[in-house]
Amino acid sequence: MTGPSGMAAFHRDQRGAALIEFAFLLPFLALLFVGGYQISDAVFVHRKVTMTARTLADVTSQYTTVSTSDLDTILGSAQQVLSPYAMANAEMVVSQVVIDASGNATVAWSRGLNVAARAPGSSFYVPSAYRQNGATVIVADVTYRYRPTFASSYIGPLALTEQVTMYPRKSSSITKT
Repeated sequence: MTGPSGMAAFHRDQRGAALIEFAFLLPFLALLFVGGYQISDAVFVHRKVTMTARTLADVTSQYTTVSTSDLDTILGSAQQVLSPYAMANAEMVVSQVVIDASGNATVAWSRGLNVAARAPGSSFYVPSAYRQNGATVIVADVTYRYRPTFASSYIGPLALTEQVTMYPRKSSSITKT
């Protein structure tokens, strides 16, 4: 194949073009697949964090009197919602916050799992929707340090947090014994 007719035949030959195009697209397709998996996994974990905070506040708000062992049981039960994700990456705190007649919110009692509880008497921000003078609210906080399966050295742990505030259901406040 020499001369002008040989070059024309070479340009018309399409064998192997699809293989070369696929070789160029394969890294992009692999990145798209892995990225889609990581994003969907992170969204699923965040949903679990939200359900855990909701469960923690919901169960606690149904008590009229609670002990330290009750709170430990509630925290232990709430961690089951996060399953199958590692509990070592989760921090949970449940607190009762009292809003006085002046609108100042302070922590009455608190209990934490994998993190220190809030100090009783410390000030606390309560969203305006729950800020009613003389009210008591239960606040559940859950933070999960999500570590992506792939590229975790580049992205690092992501802190997925949720806070749920509820009023006590069976009494105006929950006494801790």
